[in-house]
Formats: sequence, structure tokens, C-alpha cells
Amino acid sequence: MNKQSIQFFKTLSQNLQDPKKIKFSLENKDSIRYDINLIKRFAGSDKTLLDLGSGTGLIVNRIFIYFKKIVAIELFKEFSKFIKKEKTIIVLNQNLLNINIEDKFDVVTMFGTAHYFNEEESFKIYNKVFNLLEKEGIFILKNQFGVHKTKTITYSKELESNYYAQYRELNFEIERLKSIGFKNIEVIDIYPKEYNRWKNTHFYAIVCKKKD
Repeated sequence: MNKQSIQFFKTLSQNLQDPKKIKFSLENKDSIRYDINLIKRFAGSDKTLLDLGSGTGLIVNRIFIYFKKIVAIELFKEFSKFIKKEKTIIVLNQNLLNINIEDKFDVVTMFGTAHYFNEEESFKIYNKVFNLLEKEGIFILKNQFGVHKTKTITYSKELESNYYAQYRELNFEIERLKSIGFKNIEVIDIYPKEYNRWKNTHFYAIVCKKKD
């Protein structure tokens, strides 16, 4: 199903002038400061970060000063051109389903991206993340999750476009992460209540650790 998402963002990338316009459900809200504050809890001048689905760098451009190195993975060059040109930031234009990187990282972040992949696709990515983490490494998965059940949409009336998104139920996603081997799972209600526009989905950050 990720092919539908790719087509949507390919169209968006062709005319994007404002890097902030890549955000939809949190448009006009300063959600990034909450994201940054959470990531900073696990940052360090000796630590490395892998950011999955970096988009236009709204997070990477503000968090890179807290890490030794950041690798930002973003499929579209039209988006990643907005990421700052810093020696400590490496940009790779790759599909998350086919990540090709041999390094291991202290922290992996995936913010607002997981719902563009279905169950099978996202599970493949989470397994890859586990293998890319150093021992005791941290994975932070922030997304909208289904409140009572998984919600899948294939068309957005608001965006007037075909638009694939699957908001998996929170506990379902947690159990899948556990099955891969993630431990010490913490669920954080990351944003103020009013940032959650819909009754059937809610923003959470799942923080979990790799333990062999």
C-alpha cells in the first residue's frame, strides 16, 4: 500500500515551496517543539541518530546539534533539499522498505511516518530498525494510532486526494514491537489534548529499547 503514499507525496513534492506544508493533521501547530523535547532525552554528543522519513527536515534541522551524527532517510530529493547542509548530517534518498545502510545507531526515530505503511510493510521496517540499533539502543515511534481499533483510509476528503493511511490500534502496535524483541516500552501522550483532532485516533510516542 505504500505505493499509494509514494504517489501522493510525489505529486506534493513537485510544487512544494514551504517546507512546513508537508504537515497535515498538525498544520499550524508547533508540534515540533514537543518532538524535539522528547528526542533530547536520549541525545548526547557521543550518540548517533537515524531518522526515518525525514521529510523537509523540520525535526532534523533543529535536533542535529545534540548528536554526534545524524543519518536522515527521505525518499524524495525535493523534500530533503530543505535539510541543512551540515557535516554531521548525512541524507540518504531511500525508500524505508529498502533501507541500505550498514551502520548501527544509538537512537532511531520515526515520527509521523508509520501510518503510510500497512501492517506487513511497517513490520518489515520495525525489524530493520531492531537490527540497525546498537545494543541498548532506543527506538522512538511517534504516530497517530487507532483509539479502539485500526483505522485505514484510502481517500482524504480534506486533501481531496487518494491518500493511504493506516492508523493501527496502539496496543496492537506495542505487541508487534514486543514480538520483534523490543523491551522497556513506554507510551507517551506527547501533545496537548487539543492537538488530537479526531476521536478515533490519537498521537502517542512509543519509546522502546533493544535488548538482546
